[in-house]
Amino acid sequence: MRESGEGLLVELWGEWDIFSLGELEGMLTDVSSRRGWSLVDLSGISFLDLQSARELAAHSLLYRHNLKLRNPSSQAMATLEALGLEGRLDFSSDVDRDGPWIFSEIS
Repeated sequence: MRESGEGLLVELWGEWDIFSLGELEGMLTDVSSRRGWSLVDLSGISFLDLQSARELAAHSLLYRHNLKLRNPSSQAMATLEALGLEGRLDFSSDVDRDGPWIFSEIS
């Protein structure tokens, strides 16, 4: 993962399920412990299981001061809605950022 003084952008893409839950937990723990803003882009997710969605939601709520979710795909949003979380999570958009972001892919 790369970062700059302005923040960090992590792009999630592909399928996130029980087999990738450990990787997701580790990545979210890492980015939520960093100084500055971390933005997790969900636009590339093609499948998100309930456990992974819970992990994203928990980190987003616990670390809301420095971790934001952005641009959920329709598949990711469907899972979040199934959990009843769509109204409880704050999703950032591209215009919310106030500096250049460094891109890093996690799959």
